[in-house]
Amino acid sequence: MGYYLYFFFFFFDNNPPKSEPYIEGYVVEADFNRILVINGITEEQSKNINEKEALNLVNVEAIWVSKYNFFQFRKGQKVRVWVGGTVAESFPAQGKADYIEIISK
Repeated sequence: MGYYLYFFFFFFDNNPPKSEPYIEGYVVEADFNRILVINGITEEQSKNINEKEALNLVNVEAIWVSKYNFFQFRKGQKVRVWVGGTVAESFPAQGKADYIEIISK
């Protein structure tokens, strides 16, 4: 029974946390277990830039987030990301997503 409740809340809880998101930006890379979100670029840039090019830009924030249902995300989407636990403060930062809200598709 506990597994089913966890599954339900993990995949179907659609209420964003009451706290501020860690980052709001565009998805630049997306695969089956993580996404790269960058703040400080335009929607057009997010669709036409690769990870290496994006990380060489100045005045951007970036984070790789994992542990989420990533099949619904694609390059160019604008998202808000709430991160749980500690964040590795490398560049890009790395953390586990508690919640991701799609702002624009």
